[in-house]
Amino acid sequence: MMFEPRGAPSRPRPGREWSDEFDDAVRGLASGFLGGIPVVFTVDSWWLGDQDDPLESLILLGFSYVLTLAAVYWIGFHRGPRRRWQYFADALEALALAVLALVAVFWSLGQIGDGQAPSIAVGRIAVTVAPVSLGVAVANHLLARDTSRFDPDEGDATAMRAGVTEKSWRRTLVELAASVAGAFFMCLAIVPVDDLAAITTEVPFRNLPFVILLSVIVTYSVVFAAGFTGEAERHAAPGPLQTPFAETVFAYVAALLVCLAVLWLFGRVDEDSAPLEIYAKTVLLAFPASMAAAAGRLAV
Repeated sequence: MMFEPRGAPSRPRPGREWSDEFDDAVRGLASGFLGGIPVVFTVDSWWLGDQDDPLESLILLGFSYVLTLAAVYWIGFHRGPRRRWQYFADALEALALAVLALVAVFWSLGQIGDGQAPSIAVGRIAVTVAPVSLGVAVANHLLARDTSRFDPDEGDATAMRAGVTEKSWRRTLVELAASVAGAFFMCLAIVPVDDLAAITTEVPFRNLPFVILLSVIVTYSVVFAAGFTGEAERHAAPGPLQTPFAETVFAYVAALLVCLAVLWLFGRVDEDSAPLEIYAKTVLLAFPASMAAAAGRLAV
């Protein structure tokens, strides 16, 4: 017997193909990063993970699965009708994607496979996985997506935008402003509590290029690969800064500048700070800030 996810759009689909599964996975990862990665940048989550024993970590993972299952049932990870048993598989898939995202994050931060005990990595993942898995589970509702690549319904975002034309420079400015606003919002949530200083001491300097690379990949995925509303339009938009690569790099550089400015305003760096300290704090802060900047671009 088939059931529609509660609150999910009801467009009939004849079946799912591997491209649909891949789209859902990429969209879920992007949503998980947006919704849960800021939790990683709190010292308390690291400390709690360090204190967990294997049994406590297992309990936390089980609790995260239950929360994810509830989100999948009431909201729906995949679009279209689902059988009852598929909700359990969908929740497991969402939790697995969240764990994969956190493994990538902690590896890029040098907290996995760099001399740390495996139990510490497992504990930190168990503590932070719940918000990420919930972000994965509600990907299709946390951020709007195109109903179809080819035949958008009348009145949806894609159809409405199809009739609106803007000069490329004006759209570029609007998207830049949205990126700056998103990055600034995220910085204001992280910088005042100064957890960043403690995290900076934990991250090996040689890992910072990996943090930059992961930031750019996630930013690109959110805007150009996750299938959120307006993706096709962004791919086709004219202008020197409207290509996927150029726009991603441009937005990331804007996020870096915003992070540096906020760090300076709050006194986390100043003229007496070592250049390497400024570099490390800016790059680390730009990781969540660049995701928020990508979310801001989706709004326009």
